[in-house]
Amino acid sequence: MGYSPSRTSSLCNQNISEKVQRAPKSGSNMKNLRQVNGIYELTETLTKQQSIDTAKAWNKVSRKIAYLSFRKRAWNFSCRAAVILLILGLLYQFIIQPMLDTAPIESITLSSAPGIVTKVILPDGSEVWLNSQSELTYPIRFTGKERRVELSGEAYFKVIADQQNRFNVATSDNITVSAYGTEFNVSAYPNASECQVTLTEGNVNVAVEAERPVTKELSVGQKLVLSRLTGQVNVVETDTYVDTAWKDGKMVFRRENLETIVYKLSRKFGVTIYLEDDVLKEYEYTATFTNETLEDILELLKRSAPITYSISDREQLGNDTFSRRVVTICTR
Repeated sequence: MGYSPSRTSSLCNQNISEKVQRAPKSGSNMKNLRQVNGIYELTETLTKQQSIDTAKAWNKVSRKIAYLSFRKRAWNFSCRAAVILLILGLLYQFIIQPMLDTAPIESITLSSAPGIVTKVILPDGSEVWLNSQSELTYPIRFTGKERRVELSGEAYFKVIADQQNRFNVATSDNITVSAYGTEFNVSAYPNASECQVTLTEGNVNVAVEAERPVTKELSVGQKLVLSRLTGQVNVVETDTYVDTAWKDGKMVFRRENLETIVYKLSRKFGVTIYLEDDVLKEYEYTATFTNETLEDILELLKRSAPITYSISDREQLGNDTFSRRVVTICTR
């Protein structure tokens, strides 16, 4: 039979208890028996302590201490971070933001050279294609409830939707094209006889400031035309592909008179074109040009009608610049 200290101690304690109960109740006997019983109880406690795995117990206590220490440090860090974030938030709301709102906003002016279509992404993510010899002015960031840009020339706008902040395009004709998120084309060259707004997607409002202000809402496939000569405003159905193909590097004409064609060629290639005979203005063409040079296009026009042309070379000016080439078209 194996030896068990705890069992032996338990048996001894039981024997001691029985002896205490059977022993005479004299004072000296009771004192001695209590001392013996105390010794056995201490022996039993020591035996239990010796049976404990101290390494395992210490690891358990160490892990608990480390966890409590980490939780305390994490709590202290979170409290400090919350206080710092609160201070930074208040600082931005009451000091930095008011300064930004009242400070003048720097603007950027982008110009597109003859024969070049320039694409730009505005601060709100909206995309703009700027046609040749056009100019777009916009802020480095939009503030307030309005996203406003200014246009001289022609541009195609793909506006990021934002129902809280209206997107406005202003021209020199006191025309404002307004939308929240849509796609449209604005042609407002200073020397053109008309200003046009073509809607390709969504909805836009067009406000014309004049002696009698006019506001029109366009639907897809419609074009607003403002005559600079009469001030008259008309909304007509249009072929949006013809009006916007320029942004893809194309020139598309559908039964277009030669006067309009040479105006667009002049703008695209940076040349001056003269029609010597008034009858030439009424010649109509249907064509699509992509990568053709000016000479290629003139040759194609020449084959389709009884016309001829001449091109003068550039001349050096006194300020070390060169004059524009001059194209003269006349009847044969």
